[in-house]
Amino acid sequence: MITRIISAILGIGLFLALCFWGTLPFAVAVTVLTAAAIHEFVGGQRSVPLPQDVPTVWQPFARVFEPINAALAMISLALVPAIYVASVSDIRSQLTIWAAVLLAWVIFGIGIVLASWNTGRGLGWMRAFYGKIGFWYLGGLFSCFLLLRGVAGRVLVGSFPEADRGAWIMLFVAVCIWSTDTFAYFTGRAIGKHKLAPKLSPGKTIEGALGGLIGAVVAGGLFGRWIHLPPIAGIGVGIIAGIFGPLGDLFESALKRELGLKDFGKLMPGHGGALDRFDSLLFAAPAAYLFLRLVVGLAP
Repeated sequence: MITRIISAILGIGLFLALCFWGTLPFAVAVTVLTAAAIHEFVGGQRSVPLPQDVPTVWQPFARVFEPINAALAMISLALVPAIYVASVSDIRSQLTIWAAVLLAWVIFGIGIVLASWNTGRGLGWMRAFYGKIGFWYLGGLFSCFLLLRGVAGRVLVGSFPEADRGAWIMLFVAVCIWSTDTFAYFTGRAIGKHKLAPKLSPGKTIEGALGGLIGAVVAGGLFGRWIHLPPIAGIGVGIIAGIFGPLGDLFESALKRELGLKDFGKLMPGHGGALDRFDSLLFAAPAAYLFLRLVVGLAP
């Protein structure tokens, strides 16, 4: 537990430093993080033979994708610097379309979670296409961090020096996710009795999930007000974090269960790898960006 706490403190400190250091250092850090996640994802998938029960109609496509699966996942790394370039250029307003595409993939991922709810089997025969899935899951969703960090404007918060609004927005969404995890954990420990998804994550309870959602909304409302966002922003992002965050965690749990892994990696002692640490934020990021962009009206 001590190792886990120390690791979390150091990780949060590094995250804060990179958020406020500047857009380019943040983009470099996300690129490195994505590379680590790709390494974990490809390594985990290679450790288990591909399934043989691919439906007949998909078999020709599976044969095409099988030899290039790892390459497809690795190519997704290029999406992160590409989105960075776009976010600091004149086409940044068009990135809303990219976020919508990513949200569509997240909805596909939620479909996988629901399909594996009672079986614990995530991709199943679709693992024959794991490179294409990884392309969106890894480079795609990690690139959405740059959309949040790239939100335009400067803001003065409390006694802190004036800083990029995007740095505060990135932290805002992360705080909502951290609050979801924290409140869900302690609520589940205190009053959790009904299992949420025992085949995917035996430790999660319905009571914990509700506690996480309430905690995210409260934290979102308070933090959003502190950084001068309208009340709807705090409540909305809190709801998004409280719903999409746990689903992102369950998606990753479904992959691990299928592959027989406890963790995808050991990037952070006590917390696992890059995917273990950022799975919730990956699913919440595109929805949060689109909400802040289209509903709250923040400039891209």
